[in-house]
Amino acid sequence: MKRFTALLCLCAGTAWAAPVYTYSWTTTSQGFGAHVGQPTFATFDVAASVVQTGTIGYNDITNIQMAYPGLAFDNTTASIIGWTFSVPVDPVTGALQYLDPGQGLAVIAYAGASINDATTFLSITVGSPVGGAVKDQFNALNNGSPWAGFPTAGYWTARFVDDGTGNPVPEPGTLALLGLGLAGATAARRRKT
Repeated sequence: MKRFTALLCLCAGTAWAAPVYTYSWTTTSQGFGAHVGQPTFATFDVAASVVQTGTIGYNDITNIQMAYPGLAFDNTTASIIGWTFSVPVDPVTGALQYLDPGQGLAVIAYAGASINDATTFLSITVGSPVGGAVKDQFNALNNGSPWAGFPTAGYWTARFVDDGTGNPVPEPGTLALLGLGLAGATAARRRKT
């Protein structure tokens, strides 16, 4: 019985992942460059608690994942491109909104010791204001030369990641630990009988 209680305590104390909004990029038009194309994929996460405030700051963006055909990256960062250092969002859907001509952020992938010394570079704007609306764009460079870039266009789609009830989602490691705990409890119970 002591083992069973210990296993239940271990499982009860496991971590739960905070709900997040995952933003995914879709290209709608392509621009100039030697290799006109589009990002293979681009995503980033923002905690649901941040989205619910109605504003995303550059330091609120996490888990940036970006790829572009023919370019390699080993670092990512978020950056400001406007004067507000943030972008407004719908607090329920997470959709980017236009509010201020000075708003805007960017997510960036690059290769090199620092962004200033990058050999390859991909920047995608987030909530970039153009003509009173959000019009996001991307720009890719290879050794300082345009690979593909402005004027390009696309949009970010926000998806709320939870378990369907609005409750926190267990992290994969938590589920594995819970399964091990239940298996151990079952084995301990069988030995007693």
